[in-house]
Amino acid sequence: MALTVMGLGIIIWQSYARAERRKGKRPSPKEVGHAAQVYLRARTHQLREDLALGAGPTVEDLAQAARIRRENLDVFGKLLRTHRKELLMMADAKTLTPERARAWLERVGQLARTEPRLEEDRQAFILEQEGATQAAEALQ
Repeated sequence: MALTVMGLGIIIWQSYARAERRKGKRPSPKEVGHAAQVYLRARTHQLREDLALGAGPTVEDLAQAARIRRENLDVFGKLLRTHRKELLMMADAKTLTPERARAWLERVGQLARTEPRLEEDRQAFILEQEGATQAAEALQ
């Protein structure tokens, strides 16, 4: 589960170019795609309900993975609700592959970047990740 949460956050906010520069320090896109696929398949029914409401466990999981502040959870949920039809089509269990699951997460990130409050959370997450990487490199 830790791989899933870490991978979800990385995909939601960071580009692959950044991850490529830090090979070996992040889950591979393939690992993230597989973890996302498992997550989405296991929570298909809950995802449908949560996207219809704009709130619920899957919305909270995604927000936590992306380090979205609690006060912005409702903004994030409303954004996902607005785009629920598209997101549910992308997460259809019949066609869900690791690549499509990763694309789904990337789409969630793209949508979130359109909201200024969520963009602030993205910037904070990236700074946190860069700080952790620099600290790890300094210890080596």
